[in-house]
Amino acid sequence: MTALNRRVLPLASGLAAAAIAFAAVAAVTGDGEGEAVSPAASPTAVADGSELFARMGCGSCHTLAAAGAHGQIGPDLDTRLASHTRASLTAKIVDPGQASMMPADFGERMSDAELETLVDYLLAARPPG
Repeated sequence: MTALNRRVLPLASGLAAAAIAFAAVAAVTGDGEGEAVSPAASPTAVADGSELFARMGCGSCHTLAAAGAHGQIGPDLDTRLASHTRASLTAKIVDPGQASMMPADFGERMSDAELETLVDYLLAARPPG
């Protein structure tokens, strides 16, 4: 076994164990409002949600530590996501309201699957506590 293999194998197995633990906790705890977090909150789905968050430009307006985003126009998602359920977050994205600076058609810019992926990502990105 090469030195590189000895370093990579523990890292890979550690990441796999962390992903399994995250999925187990997410499945048991749900989103705090009796709604289970989608089983799609796998590492791949989180990566897809992160890419979608970036592609849709969410970080240009919102702060979200998990995405490395520091936008100053929209609400700070690190503090606001804790108060949202899956339903309320989806509704806010699809129909942000007249007082919001978020584009009224933002939800229409994504497919239903993309919207679900984004909501999964945002719920998984909520800070603990």
